[in-house]
Amino acid sequence: MSQPAFFASKKKNVKAGKIFLLFFLTLLLSDVETSSALDDVKVHTSGSTSANVLVYKIAQERRFYKEEGLNVLTIMATSQAGIQGLLGGSFDFSQILGQTSAAILHGAPLKNVMVFDTRPLFWLFGNKKIKRLQDLKGGKLIGVSSIGANTDQMTREILAMNGIDPRRDVIIQGTGTGAVRLAALIGGGLDAAIMNPTESLTARKQGLNELFFYGDYDLYIVSGGAAVRQRMLREKPDLVRRFLRATLRALLWFRANEKEAVARMAEGFKISREDALGIYKATLKSYSLDGTISRELQERILNFQKKQLKVEKEITPESVYDFTLLRALNEELKKTGN
Repeated sequence: MSQPAFFASKKKNVKAGKIFLLFFLTLLLSDVETSSALDDVKVHTSGSTSANVLVYKIAQERRFYKEEGLNVLTIMATSQAGIQGLLGGSFDFSQILGQTSAAILHGAPLKNVMVFDTRPLFWLFGNKKIKRLQDLKGGKLIGVSSIGANTDQMTREILAMNGIDPRRDVIIQGTGTGAVRLAALIGGGLDAAIMNPTESLTARKQGLNELFFYGDYDLYIVSGGAAVRQRMLREKPDLVRRFLRATLRALLWFRANEKEAVARMAEGFKISREDALGIYKATLKSYSLDGTISRELQERILNFQKKQLKVEKEITPESVYDFTLLRALNEELKKTGN
């Protein structure tokens, strides 16, 4: 190749490289601009492997939040830390409704605006030395997520139903996430602990003893959904609406797409498809159809929580729940079919 031809070829390569670099930078800047145009939303979630957390993941993965102009970041924290963060503005929403409701009953300016589950899908397991529920008497240590949470309230109620005084016969301790409780139970740090469906699979494989299934008792509770500060509900109703619409689409997708949902559960929870299918079907039995619950059920849950937390003042369901936006969104989705 002659020198002029060589330099001509080199100039073409440099020019092509510049064009490619310019194209790449354009794409990069476009992506940054798109990302910066989204509203950031921080959501407090539990650290457990449950469908309550999965609903948010589905909304992220299927780009439901992006379609609403939201950049949603789910952040794991204990129930107590999450509610404190929600009150302080570190979180915009919380997935944990049990602790939220307890905080509302004590005057916290929060509202539950979406509900996933209405029946307890939990088990109480004892370590290898605790074979019967009555073996817990004598000051045995029971792990729940946090004191005042639904896991705590339900456990106290069922223990009392079985002749065990939750304040004298046992010690109930808030021990954080399900993974922490499971590890403590296997390691001997706890005598018994509450487990969700995926944790119960591991507990059985480890030879731990099932003491009871919470769903066998006539209890109605709400554990997962969406809670928000009242101030945000007043000042940013459009953002709350967009967040709820995307989350509702994820909930409805989860209910309507068994095969894909089961595959996602099996992958995310690292369990077999067979186990995932069993958990999926059990979950649907405990789940709200559209993210709302009736006023009658609200009253029933509220009365149970007031009893457990020894709250005597008059509190209406409207002080705890607000499904105004969500009901409108359900009607909207029925008309559009989205």
